[in-house]
Amino acid sequence: MIETHQILVLGSTRYGSDRLLVRALSRSAGRVTLSLPLTHSPRSPMRASLFRPLAHLEVMWEAGPTTTVFRPRTVRTTERHDSIMSQPDKMAIVMFLAEFLSYATLEGDFGEDFFDYLVNAIGWLDACPEGYANFHVVFLFRLSRFLGIQPDWEELRGEGRYFDLQNAVFTDVRPVHSAYLEGDEAHAARQLARMNFPTMRLFRLTGAQRTAILRRLITFYRLHLTGFPQLKSLDVLETVFG
Repeated sequence: MIETHQILVLGSTRYGSDRLLVRALSRSAGRVTLSLPLTHSPRSPMRASLFRPLAHLEVMWEAGPTTTVFRPRTVRTTERHDSIMSQPDKMAIVMFLAEFLSYATLEGDFGEDFFDYLVNAIGWLDACPEGYANFHVVFLFRLSRFLGIQPDWEELRGEGRYFDLQNAVFTDVRPVHSAYLEGDEAHAARQLARMNFPTMRLFRLTGAQRTAILRRLITFYRLHLTGFPQLKSLDVLETVFG
């Protein structure tokens, strides 16, 4: 049966000398793997450059009851994302988020609302001319709701309390482990968790603060999602925004 799907590309790997395996998230089918001929010809309708990280594509493939790897028949770009493609700092964000999502979406069926959140967020980043240094931090805070692990950020009161990353709660008692936020970091986390993309520019963070909060956020996800490794793109992102 021929099906048409919207997908977001999460990553790709060469398979042999002449094929490309693409990991993607489909709006209606969840995680999928695509196999296509490896070509860089600008005239090819399925050239490898179309399958860049978090590219939003419409793909047609033939699906059977036992199909696990799909071979696209047609591919169409739905959004060009010219700004992301031309600005290295935005590309660093996108590469980080694509790698993050590759592991965060390994288990579960997150639905169309989740897919639409991703599409709208990347579209916002592409259109934003400035003031997006906190984008990836706010993105990860808001993502936790779709993954079912969102803490109750409203429980934070005052500057001196702790947020226990392992148990996803605020407490007056310092946790016995090292996975927690305290003081200014805990306060900043609550503020960022309440913000959206248009308002995040109003919250000023130093590079060191942003790096510390981002690393703690990743620790939070690693504690609550299985199989979450070290992220290769994190160092590049911190170099750009740290």
